[in-house]
Amino acid sequence: MWPTEQDWRVSVPGLVRRAVERWDLLPGAPFPGGSVSHVLPVRTPDGADAVLKLSLPHREAEHEAAALACWDGCGAARLLAVDPDDPFVLLLERCDPGTPLAERDDLPAAERLQTAAGLLTRLWAAGVPDDAPFESVADVTAEWATLVESRMRDLAPPFDPGLVRHGVDLLRTLPGGAGRSAIVHGDANPGNVLAASREPWLVIDPKPMVGDPAYDLCPLVVQVDDPFRAADPQHTVRERITLLAGSTGEPPERIAAWCTARLVESALWSVSRGRVEDGQDAVARAAVTAAITDAPGAQSVAPRGGSTSSATRSRR
Repeated sequence: MWPTEQDWRVSVPGLVRRAVERWDLLPGAPFPGGSVSHVLPVRTPDGADAVLKLSLPHREAEHEAAALACWDGCGAARLLAVDPDDPFVLLLERCDPGTPLAERDDLPAAERLQTAAGLLTRLWAAGVPDDAPFESVADVTAEWATLVESRMRDLAPPFDPGLVRHGVDLLRTLPGGAGRSAIVHGDANPGNVLAASREPWLVIDPKPMVGDPAYDLCPLVVQVDDPFRAADPQHTVRERITLLAGSTGEPPERIAAWCTARLVESALWSVSRGRVEDGQDAVARAAVTAAITDAPGAQSVAPRGGSTSSATRSRR
């Protein structure tokens, strides 16, 4: 049973004190933001800069430390230590200057896509240990498929039922058609790629699972600037998918299909939170990505070109 966010917030000062004492840290002021985490810069006893991260205990974050340990700093921030009594308290390599790739509007979209794709391919290459504790993509997306169906039935949003059924089918069937299996990041949006000093860029904040690497690519397609604001969104999205396919070796049709599946899931998740307009936007984007594979309901509505932040948030 996970604690409520309110109970966890009350416990944070004590958790920080315990971690500071355990690792003999000199703490700084917490970084702003972070709805389900408390992150602050620290100095270690040997004078190195690091980051202390406390996460709200929840299913998505349960095995973050295990994933970081598997990757061992190869494309990701390095895990320096984990509290043996609390797997949600981590000491991490600090990414300096820490500018998110999402904020580098001065870089061409193609360059940002290739940067993030290169990091992901390195994570995927690490292999999956026999004793890996991670959930499977197949199990998680099957749960999502059932939720999409129940939300569509119970909440009855004004979405194309054919497109929603297609998204549900993809959530259930895509994992089984993967050509390989890897530890996927799980939330590979451009806000989780930070400028660093040990390497130019490193990924942070994994929500790891084991399964189809192509699952990871939707956030890059839809969140590196906004391709749905383009004069021809389908053309722009297709170009991005082609670029990512070339950079990662993942089939373009699978990347497009995962975009459709995840956007349909996001649309119904938004409706379940009372955010019908966000749901309409997500399902409109799903129609654009579905058109790339000539799926049912493709291009049935036009996207607004608004925020896509909720469209790729992991929800396990």
